[in-house]
Amino acid sequence: MKELKDYSGPYIPNLKYEDFSKEVLVKLLKAYSRELNVLGSYWAEEVRKRLGEDAEKECLLSTWKRIGKYETGWAMEAAHIKGNDVETYVKVTQLMGSFAQGYYKYDFDLKNKNHAILTVHYCPAFNAIEKAGDTARLNWICTVLEHEAMREYVRPVNPAIRVKCLRAGPRKSQDEVHCRWEFTLEN
Repeated sequence: MKELKDYSGPYIPNLKYEDFSKEVLVKLLKAYSRELNVLGSYWAEEVRKRLGEDAEKECLLSTWKRIGKYETGWAMEAAHIKGNDVETYVKVTQLMGSFAQGYYKYDFDLKNKNHAILTVHYCPAFNAIEKAGDTARLNWICTVLEHEAMREYVRPVNPAIRVKCLRAGPRKSQDEVHCRWEFTLEN
C-alpha cells in the first residue's frame, strides 16, 4: 500500500499506523499529546469539583509521580536510548508524549553529559491558569507538582540525577519564561 497522506478516502480494513506518511504520524502524535494533557486537566477539574482542592492535589501528585517511570521507560525502549546520565534524560524528554515538541515550546542547554538547563517558553496549562488569574494554583502546579513529578521521571535513567527549580510559578512580567529547571549528576 502507498503511504497515506490523509484518511479522506474509503474505510480501510486492518489499517495500521505504518500505512501513514511521516507527516500524518507526526500530526497524530501531536494530537495524542494534546489529548493526554487535556484529559489530565479535565480529570483534575472533576476531582476538584467533587472532592475538593486537597483531593485534587493528592490525586495529581500521585498520578504524575506514578506515571513518570513508565513514560520514561517507554520512550527509552521505543527509541532504544541507553545511558544513565543527564544527556540520556534530555534525549528521553524530547520524546515524551506528555511533553511533546510543538505542544510545549522548550529547549535544553546541555552544558555537558551531567548538566543541563531546561527552559520552558510556552506551557498550555501555565497559560490557561495564568489567564484565569489563579496564582495559588499556578504556584502549586509549577513548583510542587512539577518538581515532584520530574524527580520521578529522572529515576529510571538515574535516581542520582538532581532536579532544581530555577524559575517557576507566577510571572512578574510577560517577558519571563514559564519555567526553568536544572538537572545535574555528580561524578
